[in-house]
Amino acid sequence: MANIDTSNVTTGAPVEGACCYTSFGASPTLPTTAAEDLTGFDSVGEISENGYTKSVSVTTNKFKGWHGSTILTQVSNEENTFKVAFAEVDGGVVNKIRYGADNVTVDANGKVTAIDPTVVPSHTLPLVFDELLANGRKRRTVFPRATIESVDDEAHAKGSLLLIGMTFSANVDDQGRPYYIREAAPTSSGVQGA
Repeated sequence: MANIDTSNVTTGAPVEGACCYTSFGASPTLPTTAAEDLTGFDSVGEISENGYTKSVSVTTNKFKGWHGSTILTQVSNEENTFKVAFAEVDGGVVNKIRYGADNVTVDANGKVTAIDPTVVPSHTLPLVFDELLANGRKRRTVFPRATIESVDDEAHAKGSLLLIGMTFSANVDDQGRPYYIREAAPTSSGVQGA
């Protein structure tokens, strides 16, 4: 009889401080562990209370036998996307993701001074999410090559939280991975050299 290990049951929760990062560098060094500090990455700040949602869409080919019953199913295509709403709408990093780094001007403190939007940028950026599991372990999900697939409507309603929401395509990296996950006991959650 198999044992039940409730230490493997968890809820979604951000790590202390920043929990989502990106890099605008040409060839950023992606993290390979959950314990290492991120080098050359910028924090996007707070995200909405919904965290982020990862989705997988699978297309299959179903082959039927002479009697009409399915006798073989093969996956023919898989698409990975993820959705997140950024809360720091006045931050330079979030706006550079949304509008492109060349279309956003920030001051010495990283505050936006100008946005000159054109079309939705087709840039490919890494996005890294750090979470704290209920058992105290840190989970890091890395999307090495994310591209904006769609942008949510931006509701500017009186008294409502402004959010910049986007759905990203998780494009595969040179190892064929749309994303990868690493876990470790938490040691720090800082960013080095950002």
